[in-house]
Amino acid sequence: MTEKDEKISEDVKELVIARLGVMPSTYKLSIGNEGAFTKNQLIEHVIAEDRIGNQIARMQINFIKALTTGKFIKTLNKDE
Repeated sequence: MTEKDEKISEDVKELVIARLGVMPSTYKLSIGNEGAFTKNQLIEHVIAEDRIGNQIARMQINFIKALTTGKFIKTLNKDE
């Protein structure tokens, strides 16, 4: 099973939906050549657990991992 085929756990799904839920109503995210998605569209895709929803979930989890490991801040401070 590839990373793209993996099912998202309910805990991850709830976390991602909660994170998206606090975004401003005007929030949009462009995902490569898939197009731009509104906050509500992103949430719908995560709930549906489709390809876009799984990609959004992986992006959110990778971001959280980068925050918790310090990788994100190291990248931000790289040029200083």
